[in-house]
Amino acid sequence: MSANDRRLHEHRFVHTRREDEVGVWYALDNAAIIMPAVANKITTSLFRFEAELDEPIDVEAMEDALELTVRRMPYFNVSLRRGLFWYYFEPCGTLPPVYPDSPSPCQQWDINRRGTRMFRVRCVRNRVAAEFSHAMTDGTGGLAFFKTMIANYFSLKGIEPGARLGEGEWSDILLSTSGRAAPEEFEDAYQRYFPKGLPFPERGPRAFHLRSKALSKGQYRVISGVLSTSEVLAEAKRRNASITELLVAVYLDALQHMWHATKPLPRDPFIAVEVPINLRSLFPSHTFRNFSLFVLVGEDMRLGVRSFEELVLRTHYQMKLEYDRMSVAKHLSRNAGSARSLAVRLVPLWGKDIFARILFARFGESMLSGFISNLGSIAMPPGFAPHIRTFGFIPAPSLTTKTNASVLSWGDKLVINFGSLAQSRDLERLFFRRLRSLGLHVSVSCRLEEEHHAVLS
Repeated sequence: MSANDRRLHEHRFVHTRREDEVGVWYALDNAAIIMPAVANKITTSLFRFEAELDEPIDVEAMEDALELTVRRMPYFNVSLRRGLFWYYFEPCGTLPPVYPDSPSPCQQWDINRRGTRMFRVRCVRNRVAAEFSHAMTDGTGGLAFFKTMIANYFSLKGIEPGARLGEGEWSDILLSTSGRAAPEEFEDAYQRYFPKGLPFPERGPRAFHLRSKALSKGQYRVISGVLSTSEVLAEAKRRNASITELLVAVYLDALQHMWHATKPLPRDPFIAVEVPINLRSLFPSHTFRNFSLFVLVGEDMRLGVRSFEELVLRTHYQMKLEYDRMSVAKHLSRNAGSARSLAVRLVPLWGKDIFARILFARFGESMLSGFISNLGSIAMPPGFAPHIRTFGFIPAPSLTTKTNASVLSWGDKLVINFGSLAQSRDLERLFFRRLRSLGLHVSVSCRLEEEHHAVLS
């Protein structure tokens, strides 16, 4: 371990928990501070985990499981408040309820409304879901909460886990008997690992965005594709790529065909797919707050249509070039450094909101055509796993990119969920057709209002 790495490991946690004469409150982490300014009832900032169990949900037991979970992880049971200069999280004085589910997830939830929690739990029939605001956590943190809640539920139902929870492979399942929340669970890891003096990354060009009318307000369509994980992994290995790289290439392939099919041709000739990365793999941290950044993989459409083989190869090398500690540190320096500026700190909150919207429009979603987030393989203790049919991961809605994707694998099921605010299904159709053209078996279905039937034949 280098001297710099030792210094980072020895660095004190950057706590987000504060206490004053009013009581306990939490500071927002670096990734969260922009979210309240850009979130609304449609672009809610909510992403979602869901699981289908082998029997109908006992709502009363799920409420008890939720209570056990928030008592062990109290930094989740918070609502957003406005200060003079910054937003902050205030602990909720009551326990969260369990809500009925809807065919349109991640909608009708305004985190800026006073008293609104940064997450909600929903149930219908055999399905339980939890939706989390990116103002509070990322996929790793949300999944830890969700797995802990399900583990509490099964324990209350008398099902034994078959493993020691809270340590080793199951260290992200936090039992109420494991004591109080540790400070590192809610640290601001961006500030802990803030690298001084690094150059900022170059700003990317404006990217092509899908042209489609929006769905009716409150609707968020989910189109799901289920594949064999082993089949997809074998196809990726055959092409010397990872599963993520293969799926990004499929996404780019769909986008390039949509770009060239648009008449007149779009003014923005670049397509770009954002790939979120978990910084905990590069900078050790046990935080359940946000600690992720992203890699952009793009192509210039003025050069013509690339073959799929070219896209896979180019995606592989673009990912390798961007996903290393030094390259990521430049993004970390830019993102975490802004909150340290004295000039920024002195601007009142209403002014910060205005600048946040401008910066998000210019340096955020304007540079990407869509994103695909792959959480990898999800595991549950052996005593619980047989009672879970499948897991799902649904991305947060966006009015700019309109359609995005999230991926995870459960056993030999690779589940790809597209969440969309667009009427058009062209992106999803092209994406799954390309996977089928590779000889992969894909089962596709759609969830929206009355739609529970197979689509995209």
